[in-house]
Amino acid sequence: MNKTTQSKVTLKDIAEDSGLSISTVSRALARTGKISAENEKKIFESAHRLNYPITHLNTPLELRQNLFVALVTSFHKGEFFSTFYDGFDVATKHTNANIALINVANASVSEIELIRELQRAKFDAAIVFLPDFHQEDYKALIENTDPNFPIISVAPIANPVMDTITFDTYRGGYLAADHFFKQGFRKLGIITGPSNKSEAMLRRNGFSDFISLTKELELVWQFEGDYDIGSGFEAYNAFKEATEKPTAIFCSNDSMAVGFMQNAMRDGLIFPKDVAIIGYDDLPVCKFHTPTITSVNTPYEKLGKKAIEYLVNRLSETSMIEHSGYVSLVPVSLSIRESSTNPDNKN
Repeated sequence: MNKTTQSKVTLKDIAEDSGLSISTVSRALARTGKISAENEKKIFESAHRLNYPITHLNTPLELRQNLFVALVTSFHKGEFFSTFYDGFDVATKHTNANIALINVANASVSEIELIRELQRAKFDAAIVFLPDFHQEDYKALIENTDPNFPIISVAPIANPVMDTITFDTYRGGYLAADHFFKQGFRKLGIITGPSNKSEAMLRRNGFSDFISLTKELELVWQFEGDYDIGSGFEAYNAFKEATEKPTAIFCSNDSMAVGFMQNAMRDGLIFPKDVAIIGYDDLPVCKFHTPTITSVNTPYEKLGKKAIEYLVNRLSETSMIEHSGYVSLVPVSLSIRESSTNPDNKN
């Protein structure tokens, strides 16, 4: 009778199938003692073939058919999160990694407890995108999760304690100001994200630092938004009341840029003739809006690939490495479109 049809497969069955001793099989499946890579491979292949009840996490990394990675975030409806998740999903192509979106927005437990449960649910590792987290939150996450469960953050933070792979958000703001300068705009404005968000601070700093280093430029107007279209509408209302108006505005995300533009166009403003604008994230709407919107391009597929590579390397370590606050920055670029191209620029 074929062993795969029996109700219970034993270590003896695996030993007979692999041609190795029962003691060797036992040590391999328990992951104890020294066993050659060749024999370990034989034993685990035999165990899977015979349907021996072996857990996924007890299988050596190189012998697992799939890696299960949780992408943990506070998911909200809208184009940003669908684009964000799609980039990570595409990043798994040609790998054995599988990404599962874990939404903490409506969870009945804390973010830390939810992440602790992921390992118990047989996930191999986790990628966290939690922009509301501060340094003390990441410290608590590290202290309260198993060091053998690899975690990487992809949210920017000014002073990281958890290993992080994220976009060069400072560079995004810098590129926006540089582009306005090259287009001949001199009086600039910015619609920032919330002041308590690290990525909002970094985008603003990149933009304002370029201005402060370029004597011809002046930052004449600022408005703090909250990343949604409504705050873009509100920003335009504040813009109308400003005594000194900028001729070009950097928006810290695309939603606020769209909100600002829609409200402004109701009053008959023309972009970029009356005011130029640049967004951030380069969401699909930027290509189809009229006029098309210049935006800082953040390649989520590249971010996903780097995050997965990091986790695979951590899983390959025989002893897990403690978080050191390591940061790797993924470059951003500027997708230049109609909304920021100065028709009077002679350069």
